Amino acid sequence: MVVKLGLAVSVLLLLSVYFLKVESKCSRGCGLALASYFVWPGSNLTFISEVLQSSVAPLGAFDVILSFNKNVSNKDSVQAFTRVDVPFPCDCINGEFLGHVFEYNVRSGDTYDKVANPNYSNLTTPQWLERFNSFKPNLIPDTAQLNVTVNCSCGDSSVSDDFGLFVTYPLRPEDSLTSIASQTNLSADLLQRYNREVNFSQGSGLVFIPGKDASGQFPPLHSSKGISGGVIAGICIAVAAGVLLVAFGTYFVFYRRKRVKGAKLLSTGPHYPLAQHVHAPGSEPDKITESTGPTDGVSPGITAITVDKSVEFSYEELATATSNFSIANKIGEGGFGSVYYAELRGEKAAIKKMDMQASREFLAELKVLTHVHHLNLVMDFSS
Repeated sequence: MVVKLGLAVSVLLLLSVYFLKVESKCSRGCGLALASYFVWPGSNLTFISEVLQSSVAPLGAFDVILSFNKNVSNKDSVQAFTRVDVPFPCDCINGEFLGHVFEYNVRSGDTYDKVANPNYSNLTTPQWLERFNSFKPNLIPDTAQLNVTVNCSCGDSSVSDDFGLFVTYPLRPEDSLTSIASQTNLSADLLQRYNREVNFSQGSGLVFIPGKDASGQFPPLHSSKGISGGVIAGICIAVAAGVLLVAFGTYFVFYRRKRVKGAKLLSTGPHYPLAQHVHAPGSEPDKITESTGPTDGVSPGITAITVDKSVEFSYEELATATSNFSIANKIGEGGFGSVYYAELRGEKAAIKKMDMQASREFLAELKVLTHVHHLNLVMDFSS
């Protein structure tokens, strides 16, 4: 049990170190993000709010969308070839990435390409639609409901703590780093640091841009509901330390219980008062001596051991008490001999009779038993 617990503690330690080294891709979202929807000819705010409906901007909540778009004065008329920022929740999906899954009711003739663009204005891609849905491309039932996954961002505290709201911005052929920086009144360097190794002139793909809340302000990162990397690391360290503390506590509790249980077994075993210590017939009391030649019950070359406070019984007395070591009195058998029930001097006793020449292992066992402060232990060394 102690060995297994020690192994478990080692495994927990290794796992804790591993999880501290491996940075989680995400632990939770940040509550709010914005989707930059490019208004294509024929679309309107009603359609946009329908395809991007969420708990933040539910169907028909035009005032919520309008509050993030001061340039839109009339909900019934939105200028084509402009952009509308639509609020939506930014969630951690399967611990893998930040995004939100919208539910889209299929219309007749819809394909993954058409749903991605123009319906979702390239906020998603046909590949992502195929990944999160079971329908084959171009064979989508008219009554189906699709999962439409849109990525989002909660910012990067290593870049700046000044921004807590980010826009998922699909790039178009006319876009560039300079033009987007000019539109958003942000520096090109800041945009590039939030989107490392991204070519803003590539004409497609997503970038993430610090955005403004309904009041027109850039909310600071610490005001969002996200958890910074430092906080996550602190939580991981605390959890790992707690796990290790519990593991070590469990280890010592079980180890101590095992020791206590072992002591109780020695002190409360079957009530056979055992003579405290043992002597071979003919040996001097209180010791087993080393011999240069064979002697009764002791092998040659055995190192002497001292046995204190022993009570000595003659072989004849032991034989009489066990009916000459009758099989009827036999109650057990160990690695070095058999154990017999007997009554010695008015007390019940268990007598272990060695039926082979003494060995170092047996004498080692004997030495251990002589240090057990029980009532009595009787052994017979006769061959």
